[in-house]
Amino acid sequence: MKLKRILSLLASAAMAVTAVTGAMSVSAVKAEKENFDPDAYYTSGECGTTATWLINTDCTLIISGSGEMSKCYEAPAPSGSYTIPYWGWEKASTEIQKLVVEEGISLKDDYSFSSFGNITEAVFPSTITNLYKCLSQNMSELKDLWIFTKDLENTFNDNNLVFYPNAGSGTKWHIYQSSKTEKSLRDGLKLTDDDIEYITEEQKFPEIENRTPIEVPEVTDKSGPCGLTTKYEWNSSTKTLTFSGTGNIVNSNNYYEKYKDVTEHIVIESGITSISAISGISPGMGKVPGAFYDFTALKDVDLPDTLINTGRGTFCDCTSLTSFVSGLPEGLKEIGDASFSHSALSGDLILPKSLNSIGRDAFAYTEITSINSLNEGMFIGGHAFESCNSLKEVTIPKNVTLGSSSSPNGNGDDCGTFKNCISLEKAIIEEGLIDNYNHGYRAIFLSCTLLKDVYIFADMQEIYGPKTNANNTGYSTFYNCDNVKFHIYKDSVTEKALRDAGYLKEATEETEANYVYLSNTTALETAISEAEAIETDKYTDESVATLTKAIENAKAILDNMDATQDEVDSAVKAINEAKNALEEKKDDPSESDPSTPSDSSDPTSPSNPTSPTNPTGGNVKKTTSPAQRASQAKAAAEKAIKQAKIVSLTTKAKGKKKITVSWKKVAKAAGYEVQASTKKNFKKDLINKATTKNKVVFKKLKSKKKYFVRVRAYATYKDAKGKTQKVYSKWVKSKKKVKVK
Repeated sequence: MKLKRILSLLASAAMAVTAVTGAMSVSAVKAEKENFDPDAYYTSGECGTTATWLINTDCTLIISGSGEMSKCYEAPAPSGSYTIPYWGWEKASTEIQKLVVEEGISLKDDYSFSSFGNITEAVFPSTITNLYKCLSQNMSELKDLWIFTKDLENTFNDNNLVFYPNAGSGTKWHIYQSSKTEKSLRDGLKLTDDDIEYITEEQKFPEIENRTPIEVPEVTDKSGPCGLTTKYEWNSSTKTLTFSGTGNIVNSNNYYEKYKDVTEHIVIESGITSISAISGISPGMGKVPGAFYDFTALKDVDLPDTLINTGRGTFCDCTSLTSFVSGLPEGLKEIGDASFSHSALSGDLILPKSLNSIGRDAFAYTEITSINSLNEGMFIGGHAFESCNSLKEVTIPKNVTLGSSSSPNGNGDDCGTFKNCISLEKAIIEEGLIDNYNHGYRAIFLSCTLLKDVYIFADMQEIYGPKTNANNTGYSTFYNCDNVKFHIYKDSVTEKALRDAGYLKEATEETEANYVYLSNTTALETAISEAEAIETDKYTDESVATLTKAIENAKAILDNMDATQDEVDSAVKAINEAKNALEEKKDDPSESDPSTPSDSSDPTSPSNPTSPTNPTGGNVKKTTSPAQRASQAKAAAEKAIKQAKIVSLTTKAKGKKKITVSWKKVAKAAGYEVQASTKKNFKKDLINKATTKNKVVFKKLKSKKKYFVRVRAYATYKDAKGKTQKVYSKWVKSKKKVKVK
């Protein structure tokens, strides 16, 4: 490894020397056998005696020529006593979007493309005879796989199924009908009609016209590539690493690693979609080397709104990392294994609603105090929150899958989700909990010694416990949790599983039972739903108010997990009585038909002194309906706000990452809405604020970015149901954009 590192440093030094006279472009660099560096980016090279490869500007890898593919490059092994063969494209494998192996090329079993986890399409020619070990089961983005040979056979047996996308994975296999290839795929991979789409005899192998090599970002003394289309820049004065471009940030084995001990801030700009993992490394005690592994001086990270996933171990062992500048971005879908483990994260962990997967050990050994919130239907990998010693309460929402490994398809030893959370006191398990390893939810709350109350609304069919597994209690779901009270449904699957595992204890003369029964709230939920569906406009205000109060009280009972069955039944009864007591409104004779003119010339008008309805003369006050009063109030608000105009609008970049916006107060305005954005059309990086004052401050903005600002006023009125509504003025934009410090 030392020799390999020396070669990498020498390459970096050579690039830095070139940067003295100007930036050195490393675009279109061809791999050479004599000086191959596995840490460098190459855009073309050899992959066989008469075969070549090229990555074009569309991030498509094109294999051309003839004959069998083979690895043409070697680099010293860690010991230096032997060399390791490489594909020339290995450094960029996670960023390749499409693969085309052209006619004339044949393959062999050497994992040619198995690391291409992000490709969406792959095309293979008629000259291949097998795909053994060339693909990967983990190609989750692969939508279309074209095979133009009819004679692929005997390569899909039980010994190598793992190397192919599974049947039903979403990958569409394009093949010739009734060919040997089809039979081989159906027999070996068990593909069905849903997985297959036939190639017609008229379809030709696709021609790739774009053969322009992709341009890799240039290298200077303080910047360089961290992916095919991404780069980093180092600012020594602010101790900040900034990443820009589009696509992936590739793992930490890059030039920016030299700043790991001094980097205090990381800014990842919009356009970056993922942070790649280092493959082939399994978690151990929650630690996995990743893109910013062991950046011990790192204090905060600014993540972009475009980020979809963080790779394995991204910020693992960042022992000074306490916060995300703008939080975890809305749009983030996946947090990789050990992404934030052993970091200094603390306080409330706010997870975006877009998140659907949390990897193994993701937040293990941090000081988070609460989780807000886990999402319904998500996957949570093994030991995701192990040894979070400040965590006191947790809710596992509906239909969550708990894993023992990093993905729903993986295997491992135990779930261990909240293992050794020594301050955890309360846990709520909602309906639909899934144990993907089917081993009795092993070690989920192992050694949570302060755990007092566990509310289980899910059907947990098998629970690992001391009674059923006397010789291996260390994996028990509630091992060393001696003071738990279980809140469960009577005669449920869960009650039986807890009894079989030996957890439930009956009352004695000295002690209470360690379980209580939850109330059945099905009837209450139905009653609330039916009551809220009633159209209340035709009923009197008094009877509707009674029903509304009954619904509010019922919801409070429903939210109280400790509510008794008598309280639940009483709430159902109150709603039903209020529904039956609803009283329809009577026609108001004092209200005129809105289609009929109402003025003093109308002999039937109440305001006419000679009207039959006013025989004694004088003025009679006309009664208006709630709808009429609301209409009048809305008209008044619209009239007031129509005249509103924001004047003296001032924007200033005051303080670091701040903008102050102020304006002159508008008469009759109830409040103001203020927006800031990095785009003139206010469709990117939009920040919205509402205020009753004539001044706001936008904080935590992106440094060195220019922002546009606009303001509008609003007035309010009450609608027919008494709810407050708003009427807005036109937007007024700041005459100049302001640059953030």
